[in-house]
Amino acid sequence: MKELIQLNNVTAGYDNGIVLRDVTMSIVQHDFIGVIGPNGGGKTTLIKLILGLIKPFSGSIKRFDNEAGSFIGYLPQQSHIDRKFPITVQDIVLSGLMSAGKGFNRYTFRDKKLAIDLLDQIGISHLAARTAAELSGGQLQRVFICRALISSPKLLILDEPNTFVDNRFEHEMYELLQEFNKKMAIMIISHDVGTISYFVKTIACVNTNLHYHPSNIITEEQLAGYNCPLQIITHGNIPHTVLQKHDHSHDHDEHFIHDHSHDHKHE
Repeated sequence: MKELIQLNNVTAGYDNGIVLRDVTMSIVQHDFIGVIGPNGGGKTTLIKLILGLIKPFSGSIKRFDNEAGSFIGYLPQQSHIDRKFPITVQDIVLSGLMSAGKGFNRYTFRDKKLAIDLLDQIGISHLAARTAAELSGGQLQRVFICRALISSPKLLILDEPNTFVDNRFEHEMYELLQEFNKKMAIMIISHDVGTISYFVKTIACVNTNLHYHPSNIITEEQLAGYNCPLQIITHGNIPHTVLQKHDHSHDHDEHFIHDHSHDHKHE
């Protein structure tokens, strides 16, 4: 598998201290990684490092993005837009092409068709001509997902994408992501290990250190071994999780080292 991102012994944080310590990690083509961990454990900092928004205190980050086209598509936990601004849903999606140097007057017929096709896949093409002010929070979140996808990125990062999304669409969204995963690597950040483990291929727990689990099947005992303070609770067909109190005195260094020989078959 072709490598996309490589972090080597990365330690990072902010003025008030270290958030991530000694993280080694690799993301390859067609990875579907679920990233879990407690609040303040470093999930957002990991995303910022990968996006190049912050630099590490030590260690190195390498991006293998020499090919043409967009490299990373990103859906933040909270996407902000001025709902009073008269921009249509289709134009919001098309704005995801701005990183490729395209402005509102430079979109091609193919670009516009791709925006409509994505909206159709996600079930809201009938809203293409409406403005943000006319959408519900869940509908707007679907639009932002399309905006993250329109540049056909090699890596798609989604931070808590089920925010504002109803339960029915949440399941549809993960099934759609499995289809998109045939074309790109995906990293999804979530508190809900039970739900994402039903769809992802591998799991990484971030809690100052990063611990990699090379499967989508994980037990509470394994989570405890990875120093990941989560508890799996089964409810219906798909389990859900809650956070437990975490004792930082048990922290120890472990790395996420990607095994390129691992066969990522969905289990």
